[in-house]
Amino acid sequence: MSQSSAQRTRAILSVATGAAIIGLAPVGMRLSELGPQATAFWRFAFAIPMLALIALLLKAPASSMRDTRLLVVAGACFALDMALWHAALGYTTVANATLFSNMTPILAAAAGWLLFKERIGRGWLAGAGIAVIGAALMSLSRAQEGQGTFGGDLLGMASAVWYAAYLLVLRGVRDRVGAAIAMLSTTAAAMVVAAVVTAVMGEPFVVPDMTWRGWLVLIFLGVFVHTFGQGLIAYGLGQLPITLSTVLLWVQPVSAAAFGWVLFGENLNAAGILGAAMILAGVFVVQRARS
Repeated sequence: MSQSSAQRTRAILSVATGAAIIGLAPVGMRLSELGPQATAFWRFAFAIPMLALIALLLKAPASSMRDTRLLVVAGACFALDMALWHAALGYTTVANATLFSNMTPILAAAAGWLLFKERIGRGWLAGAGIAVIGAALMSLSRAQEGQGTFGGDLLGMASAVWYAAYLLVLRGVRDRVGAAIAMLSTTAAAMVVAAVVTAVMGEPFVVPDMTWRGWLVLIFLGVFVHTFGQGLIAYGLGQLPITLSTVLLWVQPVSAAAFGWVLFGENLNAAGILGAAMILAGVFVVQRARS
């Protein structure tokens, strides 16, 4: 699709800003008074009214039945990504789970090359290589004691596969469906899947001693983090090659580390700082390579 330099810049800033906002998701998860699967359910549930209002204000046209089915599939993939990521944390180290989940850009780019015939040049390979090494350094800098299991590592990798699938399906639909309707449909599907996962895992949807602060955290995750974070990513995804837009998602671990430092005093060591710098440098190289 042809687009002006200004449109491309807006799309890049949209995805990067959305990824930065998503960096607040671990903060919300940490402050939540519910289990991880139940927290994901309420995140989706509280996002739906805001997304519906945005779609109504924009007078967004409804999607076709075929595209609606694809969006339902995308939403289910996103919910499975979150469920598997949370499950991985119970069986492997935070470092391993984070490292494997950060493989999404590589998987999505490979699929984009196969499905959309998007070019992967030397600049992309160099930038992505720098960024993935940086992501590994950040993960290792926050490693916890204890050994991860092979099964837990597989769960972490599976979460990356499902998130890549979500992005690829969404990318394919976004040429025909606006971001508002796409987000509303995928979030509704994700909420249903999250409800099933929560019930299967035996987590309560509400606890007796739930406080108003606990509800505010869930509302914040849904109304701000999901609606605007994932919404900005969905907007930019429809205007950029998947090989570029997914690499921009590596801004998220840098953002999460920054929020952890500001809010919880979790300072990065030298390896973590170097890793963050490498991620940003790699993203810059990839972006320049697509100029």
